[in-house]
Amino acid sequence: MDFELEEIDCPICEGSGGDPLHREGSFQMVRCPSCQFIFLNPRPTMGSLLHFYQQYLPEEEPSIESWKRMMEPVFHRAANLLKRYGREGRLLDVGTGFGFFPLEMKKRGWEVAGVEISQKAIDYARDVLGLTIFPGPLEKVALPDNDFDAVTGFYVVEHLSHPMVFLRECHRILKPGGLLLLRYPHTTPIKNLLQFLGIKNRLYDLPAHLSDFSPKMIQQCLERVGFEKCQHSIGGYTLPEDLGKRISSILFGSFAEIIFHLSGKKFLFSGVSKTVLAFKEERV
Repeated sequence: MDFELEEIDCPICEGSGGDPLHREGSFQMVRCPSCQFIFLNPRPTMGSLLHFYQQYLPEEEPSIESWKRMMEPVFHRAANLLKRYGREGRLLDVGTGFGFFPLEMKKRGWEVAGVEISQKAIDYARDVLGLTIFPGPLEKVALPDNDFDAVTGFYVVEHLSHPMVFLRECHRILKPGGLLLLRYPHTTPIKNLLQFLGIKNRLYDLPAHLSDFSPKMIQQCLERVGFEKCQHSIGGYTLPEDLGKRISSILFGSFAEIIFHLSGKKFLFSGVSKTVLAFKEERV
């Protein structure tokens, strides 16, 4: 589809400019010279993105089920993390897609809701799964302060035009002591390696991904809006339908998990997706 594009300042520090990093087709990822954040510039306007995401998710039932199977290992690991660090209560899943993660948490005793911008996904989650889904984006829903015990987002933050606005909104709607769980890709290290080897690829999935977070950068952003006690992990791996992608995901994900645990949960292997937990401060 054709996109209306806009030049932007850095979404994190609002600094101007950007050093060209990687190109996919007509789209260019840049690195902010001030804070080193990696983002798409120019990028599609909000109107273009909203239109784009109406076509982003599959419609056919087999493809929806395939998406569910792909995400199940990551959802299972995240649910266990919430059980370990949280308590059953109210959970909001942002960018919930078809609603499979809140459905899993509902089965585990949580009161759940979701936020989504794709109408086909909203309809499926509501009509097929019977879930409460708010049309997004999150900052437009106007949820009450201190309303949720947990907020989750799987492969969402890299799609957002204003990630700091999103993180502030997550902090606002969480109860004191509540937790935020985010799953995000960390693509740039692999892009750097493949560029060095002369291997062309579209791993950024431009223009769907508007930015690429490292663990260091996402922790800085979380702490800036008031989160504390950030805990990073590999958090499992997805199981894509394509056999080659599935084998790659299993091999790199398993290797990253092994290295993470052998290092005393300190070393996060570059290039694989990661999970971060962060907590809203308790009231004194």
